[in-house]
Amino acid sequence: MRNHPFTNFFCCQDNFLKNPDKVVDLANTLEFIPSEVHPGRRTKNLFEINQDTAAFGTYLAKRIADDVFPGMYNMLIDIRFHMNDTYNDELCNTGWIHSDPASVAGVLYLNKDVCDFDTGTSMFEKISEGNFSTADVTSRNKFNLHKQVTERYKQDLEDNHKNFYETLRSGNKYNRLIAYDSSIWHRPNSYKMNNGENRLSIIFFVEKYEFQKHNSMLKVQPTWSDL
Repeated sequence: MRNHPFTNFFCCQDNFLKNPDKVVDLANTLEFIPSEVHPGRRTKNLFEINQDTAAFGTYLAKRIADDVFPGMYNMLIDIRFHMNDTYNDELCNTGWIHSDPASVAGVLYLNKDVCDFDTGTSMFEKISEGNFSTADVTSRNKFNLHKQVTERYKQDLEDNHKNFYETLRSGNKYNRLIAYDSSIWHRPNSYKMNNGENRLSIIFFVEKYEFQKHNSMLKVQPTWSDL
């Protein structure tokens, strides 16, 4: 579903949750699990853990549909808490530039008292026709699962970054939500928080949805067209 009503969409909204501290407390009760397919650790999908996480997931899904993507309904959404680890090598504290196999996605930053321009999320455009896929999948899997840093992993990460230039950057601010068309190239920036904590966030992916356009409240009839 690459062509959809929110193609090329990007949104940033501060103070998204009414009580973000309560949500951080919920995250601190959960198990974070590493995976070979991404750096850092994630919980299971909130709808699959327990009644409390499913209730919060339902609340967040409705807020996302009503306040971030107006007109969206009947969506298939995956919501998880995510925590990033840090490394002595600064290169390894940066994420891979990628797109996601979903329609739209987003991040809600959850490190209290943080406002840090360098640990948020950036959007990119691709500047080469080259193949930037990981040459050595084994080294990336070892990094993701066991935090094992190899020269091959660092070289593949550098090669990934060379294929893009940055077009937009959102800082990491407590209780800030960003949402975007997940086909836009993007990455988490530095994992190294200025308060010494692990970078904590909620990530969500809307795999598919239905949409009903809302009528505009602006009662004008433009005579100009951009065709």
